[in-house]
Amino acid sequence: MQLVESVTLIPLERLFPSTVNVRLHVMEDAVRRLADDIAMRGLLHPLIVRPEGTGYGVVCGRMRLEAIRLLQREKPQDFERFFSSGVPCIVKELSDREALELSLSENLRQNTLTPEEVGRAIARLHEMGLSPEEIKQRLFVELDTVQRALRMYSRLVGVVEYVAAAKAGRPPRRPERRGPRVSRTGVVEEARTAELLAKELPVSVDEIVKAATEAAAQYGLSTNEMRLVADIVAREARQRGGLRSEEVHKLVAKAAEDVKAADYRERVVLIRQNLLQQLEEYAAERGVTFHEALNKALEAGLRVLKR
Repeated sequence: MQLVESVTLIPLERLFPSTVNVRLHVMEDAVRRLADDIAMRGLLHPLIVRPEGTGYGVVCGRMRLEAIRLLQREKPQDFERFFSSGVPCIVKELSDREALELSLSENLRQNTLTPEEVGRAIARLHEMGLSPEEIKQRLFVELDTVQRALRMYSRLVGVVEYVAAAKAGRPPRRPERRGPRVSRTGVVEEARTAELLAKELPVSVDEIVKAATEAAAQYGLSTNEMRLVADIVAREARQRGGLRSEEVHKLVAKAAEDVKAADYRERVVLIRQNLLQQLEEYAAERGVTFHEALNKALEAGLRVLKR
């Protein structure tokens, strides 16, 4: 017989993300969608919390916590309807390692974490004394996944001075900058891309990550611009049949210069499915990136519309 855990109502102001909660990035649009769902149906699953300081740290349910906060700010009537007596929580006495395992396990099942968040959490478990094999058994993931996450995070630590205070997206332009800053997410994506590039470039993954990170910091590239640089490098490598070590830095720098000179602007747009498929097919046929194909299509279309 399975025991039902008791639910405790806790005032929202006493709840905050736990120090071991694995989620670092909360997407505003996802929080807003969840808030709308809670406003309609109520909270379907209570938060899992543990006592921390004078309140309770949310171990599982960071997105739900932010959605409830959003309701309090923007839909106070719905907030009062569901949470006037407090937020439903399950209180657990957990050590740091137990709480970290629980937070990571839940979010892995939901598949909503970034590679950086997974790598950081697995690295912390490893630092707490768990071997890769033990992490595999406790989280029910492949050993290769654990080892790859540890390798990825170790590389990011090597460029932490570039990303320590950065936010996702293009870094803010400032007249005076004390040091280079790039997108934290961008470095993670670049490291992931580097894993693929290493199969076709006779140079180390660390060297590719270092070159791309330095170029991104120098030119102030956003995450998508970094991806575009990586695509250009990969295409050039395929055309040349590989690249020598000394060519990587020059090619990355040249690609970064070209991308920066193009002065791309990021916009959230809706593209019909049939047009999206045609663009992807065009990009594959011409051996260009999706962004390049989209820009070519827009240029051609605008010329026709202006006639």
